[in-house]
Amino acid sequence: MRRSVKLVAFNEPLEMVEEPIPEPPAGGAVVKVMYAGMCHTDVHVWQNGFYLGEGKHFRYSERPGFTLPIIMGHETSGTVYSFAGDAEQGDVQVGDSVVVYPWVGCENCQACATGNANYCKGPLKYIGPVVDGGYSEYVIVPHPRYLVKVPAGLPMDAAAVLACGGLTAYNGVTTVQPTVERLSKFRERCTLLIVGPGGLGLWAVKLAKHVLPPGTRIVCADVDAAKLKIAKDNGCDDTILWDREADVATTVAATRAICTDGVDAAIDFVNSSKTFANIQGCLEKCGIHAVVGLFGGGGTIPLPTFALQQKQVVGVHVGGLHQFKELLALVADKQIPAPPLEHHPLEQTWDVLQALQAGKVEGRAVFHMNKT
Repeated sequence: MRRSVKLVAFNEPLEMVEEPIPEPPAGGAVVKVMYAGMCHTDVHVWQNGFYLGEGKHFRYSERPGFTLPIIMGHETSGTVYSFAGDAEQGDVQVGDSVVVYPWVGCENCQACATGNANYCKGPLKYIGPVVDGGYSEYVIVPHPRYLVKVPAGLPMDAAAVLACGGLTAYNGVTTVQPTVERLSKFRERCTLLIVGPGGLGLWAVKLAKHVLPPGTRIVCADVDAAKLKIAKDNGCDDTILWDREADVATTVAATRAICTDGVDAAIDFVNSSKTFANIQGCLEKCGIHAVVGLFGGGGTIPLPTFALQQKQVVGVHVGGLHQFKELLALVADKQIPAPPLEHHPLEQTWDVLQALQAGKVEGRAVFHMNKT
């Protein structure tokens, strides 16, 4: 038998159940879970979506393939438990330590076949947000290509949270990387502004130090002084405490007072109407603004000056399977420590979800199981 935590009804408490250990699907595998990370996407799934702005909402209940009850959890590491008889195992064997790449696409297009499911138009079969995921002692994986061996020296709990938080942050950093590298040829130094140094933002701080040109200044902004202290402790060069009640002009002036050379690149892990406006007011000529978070709302841009200033705004989501393997290798090779991790037993999933929704989780929350 396996224990699983299920979302049975939106906006209602999660339920612990016991059920048989699943058999692997045709061509697939089953992983015995060791660690499962919690991400803010889990809050969105529990709430049945998020606000898009202009009176519109995204609803998970309207996503093809999504049904309740569902086992959430898309940051999962463990050991391979079993393969289907027809599975193409590659270099992965039963008993290997692996982390699950959860961003599964339709499985029928060229993007999926080449490990680029993040380009798949769907229907998407994300493990955790769409089909059963890792808040369970065993998780089903549709194909062995999504089982990535954990490199030697990389802790299994850190490997788990790389699958979403780390990968999204890495994609954000590598998205702004070409712009920063180009501008660093013409400027004394470049500045990267990271808005929202939570679980993803802290990964971005750490990864930017290894990916961006030496000397790049990393500044974090947030409305929570405690989160900014953690960001400073984790390697950012400076911080800015944004006032929730301040208008955009006041916030921009305060940010420019800290970022004396201007903001050349920004990664917004909040992505609200207000953070969008704040960043646009700080962004230098030829700068890039990567939007990542799903807080919701809309933004406006003065089009003539946007063109004349040669600025960029780009959306960033999770990365591809190839990027994920790059990330695991980078973190293991450079011994990049994970952001602060809170460890909890699976039984506390509901309590931690409520804490995350309330903004009371510092760093990342990870559930442990199969400890014996």
